[in-house]
Parts: sequence; C-alpha cells; structure tokens
Amino acid sequence: MKTTPATQAGNPPRLRSALLAALTGVMALVFAFAFTGCESAEPYTPIPAEAYSARPAGTLNAGDVIRVSYPGAPELNTVQKIEANGKVSLPTIGSVTAQGKSVASLQSQLTGLYQSHLQNPTVLVAVETAASGVYVSGEVVKPGKIALDRPMTAFEAIMEAGGFTKFANPKQVVVVRNVNGKHQRYALNLSDTLSGASSSAFYLRPYDTIYVKQSRW
Repeated sequence: MKTTPATQAGNPPRLRSALLAALTGVMALVFAFAFTGCESAEPYTPIPAEAYSARPAGTLNAGDVIRVSYPGAPELNTVQKIEANGKVSLPTIGSVTAQGKSVASLQSQLTGLYQSHLQNPTVLVAVETAASGVYVSGEVVKPGKIALDRPMTAFEAIMEAGGFTKFANPKQVVVVRNVNGKHQRYALNLSDTLSGASSSAFYLRPYDTIYVKQSRW
C-alpha cells in the first residue's frame, strides 16, 4: 500500500500516545507494587489470647498516689504518694510497704494493723493517680499519657485521649508493647468497635504505646 504524506505525519503522534499510555500504566503498577510491599513488610506480632481478657488493675507501684480512708475515724483520712522505697507513712502505725500489693490486699493488711488502735478498724484504699500508664499518639485529639488505674482497652484509651481526629484511620491502630526487653507490635482494626459491630476488646498493659495511623484518603 502506498504511504501518503498524511499517513506519515499521523503515525508518529499516535505511536507516541500509545507508548506514553503504556509507560504510565507500567509506572502505576510499579508504584502500587512498591506501596503494597512496604505495607505488608511491617512486622506485626500475632495478638496473644491473653490480650482479650481483662486483668485486675494490678499491683501498687512507687509513684502511685493513694487515698486511705478510715470510716470509723475520718480525721485520719490521708492521701499518700508511695515513696521510691515502696512505703507510705500512715497515722498511728507509721511506715507500711504498699508497693507490690493489690489495693484489696493492702486494705486487708491495714485493717488488721488497726485492730488494736481503732474501735472500727476498717480501712479503705483507693488509687488517686496511677504512676503507670499508657501513651496514645498519632491521629488522636489529645495525644499523651493516660493513667492505667483500671483495666482499660485500646479503644477506651483512645477515647480518653479525646477520640480519633478526622484524619484518623481506625482500621490501622498499632499497639507497641515491651515484652522481655523486646518491642512487640500488634495491629488493631477498631472500625468495628466504632460502628457498633461485635468485636473482641484488646486490653492494655502498663506502658503500652498506642499509635493511630493517618488515613490516606
């Protein structure tokens, strides 16, 4: 077939357009592959079964602030910070070790110690401020430390931090935990919790760090 000048002039632009389209498609695939590869490469640890069960608030630690109340002698009520040596100084009985004990066990011990000092020896202990806590960062309204003074889930800690920002991705929440000197990373999807769907609660441990990732859309 004889090639006309018009055909010769028309082929190169069409060829360039086809090549450009093909190149664009290849680049898009390359970027998509690289992006997906980066996401899947993140080393997450399988969530242990114990994370789905609540534990008691735990034992008292140095730095915790406790309120000690005496129903039979309210004039003795006191607020004490557990010292670095693990002790508190209480009316009449003096220094008592609090560190390492649960609130219930300390209450029981104190009630026994006050048997010979008070007509009503009942003693009540409550944690005012817990020294241990968890840290919430990323796309939350108020990043920072949250006191872990009760069994708390990752979702509850995020709500304590003001909740998710409008840029947050509730499907991508990471909990970092120190286990025997090594950092373990657990990936959580909290979108079901937000929507009201049934989901397992992830319970936090002292000094966990929660990071809420940003949505890409």
